[in-house]
Amino acid sequence: MNKATEVTTEVTYKNAPLIELIVEIRWPVKTIGIAGGLPIVGDSTPAFDLWFRDLAEQFRKSGFHELERLVPHDAPPLVQQPVFRFKKTGTPFPIYQFGHGIFTINAGPPDYISWENFRPQVEQGLTSLIQSMPEQYKVESFSKASLRYIDAFKDDLRDGQSNYEFMRDTLGVSINLPKDLLSHAKDENEISPTFALQIPLAEDNGSVLNFQLATGRLRKSDDTDLTLTDTIMDMTYSMNQVLSVDSDALLELLDNAHGVINHWFRTLTMNLHNKMQPIDKQEQ
Repeated sequence: MNKATEVTTEVTYKNAPLIELIVEIRWPVKTIGIAGGLPIVGDSTPAFDLWFRDLAEQFRKSGFHELERLVPHDAPPLVQQPVFRFKKTGTPFPIYQFGHGIFTINAGPPDYISWENFRPQVEQGLTSLIQSMPEQYKVESFSKASLRYIDAFKDDLRDGQSNYEFMRDTLGVSINLPKDLLSHAKDENEISPTFALQIPLAEDNGSVLNFQLATGRLRKSDDTDLTLTDTIMDMTYSMNQVLSVDSDALLELLDNAHGVINHWFRTLTMNLHNKMQPIDKQEQ
């Protein structure tokens, strides 16, 4: 058992700040392109269409009846850009997205309760992706797996604090500038900070945690925006390496990724746990 799953226990909240969760899988795709240009798919063959057709059929049987094409038919396909989106009728999530070299599984309120509850959806998506892969388009290995959580702390959780105060005093994240420089600020609490870290993790899978805090607008996968006053926390655990084309192996990596992100979230929001209203497991 790895360190992350040993030290973290998941707690779910009635008033959680979660906006969206994204599982992303990538694989190598041949490209053509001009220097400075976008990476255009170099081997867009009927095999990809066959993969899409069989994948769409599996999702349809699972209740994902809404299909949206995200890229116009006459546009050149770009590498690792979602082309198709699969949804269930009448609910914003969950979402599956598929393109040349990319597959995502997106979740969010009101359907997402916990990783434990959502994990079967992830397993189903990964299994369908792999099982529908045609022989003509056989991917030998995946090149990246990542888990991303996006949270937005709104006024009810900030309790009147500015974003700067909230990051510093509630989350415990601050950037220390010399007082002499801060003397130029009209009001220190009106500062609009952006904080970003890239942390190579002490694990044997070459993983990296990207952590960002900022004030601003963010477009979600369902094409809606957050307001400019929210404090946005964005954490992504990424594994950029040769990965087995195996759903069980990928799920094990994603379980560990969730453990790390959950530990960070629980630690940073220590002062907010009561406001977020923990849910008893029997209520879930």
